[in-house]
Amino acid sequence: MDNMPLLEKEHTITSLEVAEMVEKQHNELLKDIRRYVEHLGEGKIPHAEFFKENTYIDSQGKERPCFDISRKGCEYIANKLTGVKGAVFTAKFINRFHNMEDYIKQDNSRLFVSFKEQVQSLETVSEILRMNEASKLLMLENFYKQYNIPTGFLPKYEHNGSRQMKALSALLKENGCEVSAVRFNQKLIERGYLEEKERSSSKSGTKKFKALTEKGLKYGENAVNPHNQKEVQPLYYEDTFRQLYSEVV
Repeated sequence: MDNMPLLEKEHTITSLEVAEMVEKQHNELLKDIRRYVEHLGEGKIPHAEFFKENTYIDSQGKERPCFDISRKGCEYIANKLTGVKGAVFTAKFINRFHNMEDYIKQDNSRLFVSFKEQVQSLETVSEILRMNEASKLLMLENFYKQYNIPTGFLPKYEHNGSRQMKALSALLKENGCEVSAVRFNQKLIERGYLEEKERSSSKSGTKKFKALTEKGLKYGENAVNPHNQKEVQPLYYEDTFRQLYSEVV
């Protein structure tokens, strides 16, 4: 297993990634794909060549549905889009699959990365982004699925027992705080609870996202963004939010 090559399986990308490419909510894309699967079934065409059902673990540790989408599936989706949106998506998925194919064609000395080294790379990324345990398990689960390794042995992580976590905007509203999420985030950054990070964007260039610092982890956790696992999103503990608010404002 230590010499297993990366991307050995059939080339696919997830519906989460495609949703970002077409700028659509993942749930809405799932509805579209399920409708496409029905249409293919009516034509007695095997849908697995286009869309294969799968699951992922979200930032709350819950199992959610998704699809692995082949190049044929991307072409099918592109044909349902019109105008500039369809053209842009076509260019994006073509580049994505070409990049995977180019990687496979590289010299074997560069292609083979040991299984252990790949797991260590995941650990390094999770440490850099200060991910919570649920997000680390999500990354590991998706990594194992690349090799068709069963993931039933992985623990189902529960966030801090009974502690509830929510997004900043929801907590500001629930607590009647007269400050916008944008302004509060600025204050969190100024006081060292939050920091801005960057990742490469599928649209070209970079995209910024926010992550809790070591100081900020006292009041919440960095959960992997279910729509893009290259970034995290801060979630705050409900029971200590008033304390955080008093310290920041």
